[in-house]
Amino acid sequence: MAFTTTTDERPSVLGNLTLMTGTFTNTGGDTGGPITLSNHMDKIVACGAYAGSATAGTGAGVDGVFATVAPTLQGLVIQCVANQDGHWWALGKR
Repeated sequence: MAFTTTTDERPSVLGNLTLMTGTFTNTGGDTGGPITLSNHMDKIVACGAYAGSATAGTGAGVDGVFATVAPTLQGLVIQCVANQDGHWWALGKR
């Protein structure tokens, strides 16, 4: 298997900002992957992710979960260890 994600299609709108949330599962040897959000926002201003409570990873900065804005600004990138799942969020301008 590989890195997979889901996106909650019911975004929260805060003025001119949109808050998107979802989940990820990394059941293979991948180190994470991209999440495209270009259908929901033009620019990400903040993002984050956290591991599920029963998955691999110490969270000590060695093998935790990290979320970064994709270089193309079309979404975010989750970085995690194998067999880890969790949740992600992104706040951006519509």
